[in-house]
Amino acid sequence: MPKAFADFFMDQVHHTLETGTLNSFDYQLETEDVTLTTKNGPGGTQWFEARMYPLEKPYQGQRAVTVMIINITERRNLHKQLRDLSNVDPLTGLYNRRYFLQRVSLHLQEAGKAHILICDIDHFKEINDTHGHLAGDAVLQEFAVRSKEVIKHSKAIARYGGDEFVIAVTNKSDEEAVAIAEELRHRVASEAFFFQDLALNIHISIGVAPVEGPDLFSSSLISKADIALYKAKEAGRNRVCLFTPAMRES
Repeated sequence: MPKAFADFFMDQVHHTLETGTLNSFDYQLETEDVTLTTKNGPGGTQWFEARMYPLEKPYQGQRAVTVMIINITERRNLHKQLRDLSNVDPLTGLYNRRYFLQRVSLHLQEAGKAHILICDIDHFKEINDTHGHLAGDAVLQEFAVRSKEVIKHSKAIARYGGDEFVIAVTNKSDEEAVAIAEELRHRVASEAFFFQDLALNIHISIGVAPVEGPDLFSSSLISKADIALYKAKEAGRNRVCLFTPAMRES
C-alpha cells in the first residue's frame, strides 16, 4: 500500500497506544493501491471505519492494538446522496436557495468581491397559463442546462424560487459580469425551447450587481441585483441591467 497511508495508519496505532483508549477514525483507500493475493471486492475507492483499541497485555513481547475495520462506502454514499438532496432543487438539478445563501455566500466572503446575477424568465406565468405547468417545468429544466453551458462553475448557480435563478461570479469587473449576463441572455434566446412538439421562444431579464463587504452576508446578498432586475423588467424585459446607486432613489 502507499507509504503515505502506511505512515498515517501507524500514526493512529501510536496514538492509540499513547492514549490507551478507543480510537475511531475513517479513511479511504483505492483498491488498486493494495497488494492482495486475491481481489474479490467491489473495487475502486472504498471508505472504511477503523475502531482501534490497545491490548491490555503485550503480544509476543510488544505493545499492540486490536482493530476492527468496517467498509462504510455504502453509508458514505448514502449520506452524500441525502446531503445533495437537501441542497439541490429536484426539478432543475441546480442548487436551491438555501444552499446558495448559506454556502456560496461564504465562498464570496473569502473572495472579498463578486457579482450577483438574478435571472427571471420573461412572461413565465403566461407559459404556465397557456401551455400548462409541465411546459413550464420543461422551460426551467432547459434554462438550467443552458445556464450551466455559460457558467462553467455549476456550484455558483441556484434556483432561487419559481422562475428566478441566481448566479455568483467572482474576480470580474462590472463590464465582464455584464458580458457574462449578456452571453447567457443570448444563449437562452438563440434556440427555441421544446416541450413535446411545442417550440417556445424564451427570453430572460437579468439584474447584475457588484457585492463586497457587508453585502456578502445572506440578508443583503441579492438586494441590489434584485433592484437591477426590476429595472430590466421595467425597461421592457429581455435585457441586462447593471445596478447603480441611483436606482435606490428611483
